[in-house]
Amino acid sequence: MARPRAMGHHRAGPGRRRHDHVTTSVDRSGHWGFGGSITLGQVTVTVDHGSEPWPVRVRGPRGEVLGAGMLIDERQILTCAHVVAGASEDPYTAPTGPIGVDLVGQPGSPRVSARVVPDCWVPPTDEGGGDVALLELARPLSPGPYAPLRRMRLWDRHVVVRGFPDTLEQGLYVRARLAGPSGTRRERVQMDAATTGPQISPGFSGAAVVDDITRTVVGMVVSTYRDSHDAPPVGVGATPASGLSWMIPVETILHHLPRLGDLVPGTPSVDRGFLAANHLPVDPAVARQITDLFTQQLDANVLIVVTVHPGSASAAAVRQAAVRSSRELRPTGAPTVADDRADVPPVGSIDLAVDVTGRPTEAVSQRIAEWTGAADDAADGRATALPPRSSIIDNIDEAGDPETLLSDVVMPLIDQAATRDLRVLLTFRGEAVGLRLALLARRVATLAATEAAAERAYRAVAPLVADPPRVPSRSTRLRIRLTALRAMADQSALAAWLASTERAVDRAVREAETVRRKLVAVEADWSELRGRLDGFLAMAVDNGLDEDAALSPLYRRAYEQLTGGACDLVAAAAAVHRYADAVRHGVGARSGRGVS
Repeated sequence: MARPRAMGHHRAGPGRRRHDHVTTSVDRSGHWGFGGSITLGQVTVTVDHGSEPWPVRVRGPRGEVLGAGMLIDERQILTCAHVVAGASEDPYTAPTGPIGVDLVGQPGSPRVSARVVPDCWVPPTDEGGGDVALLELARPLSPGPYAPLRRMRLWDRHVVVRGFPDTLEQGLYVRARLAGPSGTRRERVQMDAATTGPQISPGFSGAAVVDDITRTVVGMVVSTYRDSHDAPPVGVGATPASGLSWMIPVETILHHLPRLGDLVPGTPSVDRGFLAANHLPVDPAVARQITDLFTQQLDANVLIVVTVHPGSASAAAVRQAAVRSSRELRPTGAPTVADDRADVPPVGSIDLAVDVTGRPTEAVSQRIAEWTGAADDAADGRATALPPRSSIIDNIDEAGDPETLLSDVVMPLIDQAATRDLRVLLTFRGEAVGLRLALLARRVATLAATEAAAERAYRAVAPLVADPPRVPSRSTRLRIRLTALRAMADQSALAAWLASTERAVDRAVREAETVRRKLVAVEADWSELRGRLDGFLAMAVDNGLDEDAALSPLYRRAYEQLTGGACDLVAAAAAVHRYADAVRHGVGARSGRGVS
């Protein structure tokens, strides 16, 4: 039975230097010709990819390679607990003896001795948690640079990993892509290996996962997915079972080893301000609504909550959701999934939570850009930055300039909510009618544009296929409702009707976008079938089968199914497949071999 496996080869079951700033200088000449400049205090050291001085190789008591690790300051090494467990008889007890470490990034790969730091060995759990360890070298090394740990977006980033499989003790580089949170506890992030070339395999556990653009370390390899417990290690030229592996992101590492916080620049994905006064009572209805939003149980992309004041039960519900979902800030021992807590979002379900109280718009924009990697991608000339898939923007009306924040940050994010299926929680301290009406007007305009795009897709599809989904038309009615809201004098009635209209517009945008996607997909299916039919006709002609008596009626039937109007896609697909099979059979018969 297929299952994830930890990747140490032999699994049996002080002083610090802060990385103050990280910059990137990318060599565009080739995929592997990357370079980065890491600034330590006022000293900048240029590092070419493949010659970083901080990767290490961990060895067992008999000299066998157990896995990898990374030098994070002059005395400390970060690796996986199951890697160093290979040096112990009990996989759930930290080894007390010395552990051999090869400084493979240093000239001559000197071997040094290290021991597990007391209280810094977190064994793996059955639910896929923990599995981190901190080692201390017997003697300090000369100044770095050291592994530049960084908190960052954890999906759709391309990364590079160097591990030490059995057959390649000097190391192997593998490319992969971060796919997103995974596992029962959601502490880990799935990595999908490149479709060709070597794959992550046993011997990679503890290896740094390096972002392709920034050259910073965003996590540590912890396990791979193998089809069989007895499957051999995957090296060059071998075919992996799936190309899947997992990493422990930096924020999870910091949760288990908070003493490393001084070594990581920047702030957690959840602002520390959300930690304030979390002992206050929580509004259960608001907490459940927030959890439903971020677990996609609520049929909405955008949720707006008015918290009234910092000590309110609604404000406490927002803070609870942000903190309990944080990989780094969640309380130690807190549940990581919401199976038994309907009012707590799972760990990792909220990508970014920002309290904008008193903050200028530029600072908020920079905060989001740094976390998503937008600033790095822009500097590198790439347009790959994506918005947070799930986010909280807290206390919008108490920002330094609420109107500018709304127009420059909030509205562009909300414009993409339905298209990208984002989940966004917006909170206001007061009713903030003016701000919310401005946001509502923008969303009504988005609704009208989405309905227009869906209608264009409908007009393209309607002549081709039978019963395409109809486009809802709600923008006009909701625009009239917006006008009425602007004219209302009764503030108490206005607040309730405004909230109702916000929800109605969000549902309408979501539904219109869903219909648009379905129509686009239907047209794509029809076009694919038409192209397939034309392709097999060309194959028949090329092989002298264009006048074949058996093929002609099959082609004519498939062609009429597709082009006769009101096409039944299921029936048309069956007709195209019958023709394609017949062409393959005819070509095979002529050549004396089968055609696949």
